[in-house]
Amino acid sequence: MILKLAIRNIFRHRARSLITISTIVFGCVAIIFIGGFFEDVFLQLREGFIEAHTGHIQVYKEGFTQKGRVEPFNYLIDNSQEMISLIRQLPEVDYVTPRIQFSGLLSTGDNTVSFVGQGVDPQYEKSLSKDVGEDLRKAYKEGVKEGVTTLKIGQGLDSHDEYGVILGEGLAASIDAKVNSSVTLLTNTVDGSTNAIDTKVKGVFYTSSKSFDDIFLRMPLKTAQKLLNTESVQSLVIKLHHTDDTQEVRNTLKFLFKKRHFNFEIKTWDELAEFYTQTVGLFKKFYLIMRIIVCVVIVLSIFNTMNMSVMERISEIGTIMALGTRSKGVVLLFLYEGIGLGAIGGAMGVVLGCVVVQTISCVGIIMPPPPGANVGWLSHPMIVPRILLSTFVFSIFIGGISAFYPAYRASRLVITDALRYR
Repeated sequence: MILKLAIRNIFRHRARSLITISTIVFGCVAIIFIGGFFEDVFLQLREGFIEAHTGHIQVYKEGFTQKGRVEPFNYLIDNSQEMISLIRQLPEVDYVTPRIQFSGLLSTGDNTVSFVGQGVDPQYEKSLSKDVGEDLRKAYKEGVKEGVTTLKIGQGLDSHDEYGVILGEGLAASIDAKVNSSVTLLTNTVDGSTNAIDTKVKGVFYTSSKSFDDIFLRMPLKTAQKLLNTESVQSLVIKLHHTDDTQEVRNTLKFLFKKRHFNFEIKTWDELAEFYTQTVGLFKKFYLIMRIIVCVVIVLSIFNTMNMSVMERISEIGTIMALGTRSKGVVLLFLYEGIGLGAIGGAMGVVLGCVVVQTISCVGIIMPPPPGANVGWLSHPMIVPRILLSTFVFSIFIGGISAFYPAYRASRLVITDALRYR
């Protein structure tokens, strides 16, 4: 009886209910869209760091993360092939590739700058080429969204060309290096002596990190080992089929290493990508603040609707109380109305939010470069089931909370005073 009366009242006061439902719908669409936008930002930023820089997991000799920056050559992996064979046996692993990193001086003869070099396996750490004359949207989608090292000009590394290197965009600009320019690399070997080699610039690349592009160059691993006079590597970079398997693979590797008495450190991408974790934390706080603001707007809207409903229906409330409805029944009547408004607005908001997000996602939003980056990206807001469900439940909960005080106020009316009210 109480539930039927609540539903009837919602549809009887159409104008007021429509205003309240519209407010709820607008709030739900805003939450769904902003949430989907942030999820896309997190996804692209995460995959960008994984593909271009960290991989999903990196393996180092024990002690490297504490002292490796000061004494990098004291923490080299000697049995890298044995390690690679062991890791490749895991079904979640896409590939494993060794790296070695060093610093030195880069010279064209006229200009000399410091650099950080990475020796990589060209077979796995490929660079995507990009036609500078492409349409901006296509370039962003194909070049930036994938998150890999993207060539601005020239060609990528080739395992058959030992003395070819690719330079970061900022590094190349600092010494005015062009494709096919000859450059000399000068560095210290692992035993402390000085060594140098002449190389040729094959290409200029950029990644999602401007600070990386300003100082880094990449070269074939064999050439880097020859320059450093070593056959060891510094780290093993593991790429998985799915990012969600990262923790499971890490735990498996810890078990395997412990079983074989290997002293190695295992670092996952989220431990290595500090910028990503800071950005995600910041955006989540923005999202929480936005949800609080929407919550306040919806609460005030439903509260105002219920409060006006109580004022207009005092005599009606007195009548149903005179017919035997207890105070609890009056409270439930208005609570059901508030919850009903929240449910209707939430359902409509979820449907409309999906339509809006899907429409915008098909078109895409061209975003400017974030701080510390060279390039922007094409955002495709995502429809996230978790956000849809939480938004719907949120609207129902807020509807009930907003109606509680007006419901309590209506239940405290004196029957005789309510019946005389005009």
